[in-house]
Amino acid sequence: MTINIQLIQSSGAAVKDLGVQVAEHFYDYMFTHFPEVRKMFPGDMTEQRIRLFNSVILIATSIDNLEVLVPYLKDLGIAHIKYDTRPEHYPIVGKSLLNTLKHFLGAAWTREMAESWIEAYNLASTVCIEAAYEAMAPSRFVPVTIDDVPPAV
Repeated sequence: MTINIQLIQSSGAAVKDLGVQVAEHFYDYMFTHFPEVRKMFPGDMTEQRIRLFNSVILIATSIDNLEVLVPYLKDLGIAHIKYDTRPEHYPIVGKSLLNTLKHFLGAAWTREMAESWIEAYNLASTVCIEAAYEAMAPSRFVPVTIDDVPPAV
C-alpha cells in the first residue's frame, strides 16, 4: 500500500478547523483504552493538547515535503526520550490517533484513507524511533577517566 498524499492532506485540512477538540478526543480515547500511559503526561493537558494538534496538522500538511517532515519527526523522536517513550508506546498513539480521525471524519473515513494514515503513521513512528535509538546509541558513551575527576593534591 502506498500513501495517498491527497487523502492525508484533505483529512488533515478537515480536522484543522476543529481545533483542539481533536486533541481532547485523542487523549480521552487514549487514556480510556490505554490507562497505563496516563502517568507519562502532566495533570494539566492544555499545552500538551495544543502540541499534539499542531504536530498532527504539520504532519498532514507536510506529508509531501520530506525535507520538512523527516527532520521534524527525528526531533520529535529525540524529544520524547525525556518522557521515557518506548517503541511499544507508538502503537498506542497510532491507534488513538486513527480512531480520533475516524471519529471526526465520519463517512469520509474510507478504507483507503485508513490504509494511507496507517502507512504514514507507521513510517513516521519508525523515523521517530530510529532517531531516538541513534541518540541513545551505546556507541555515544564516553567513559569517565581520571582526567574528569583529578585526585586531590
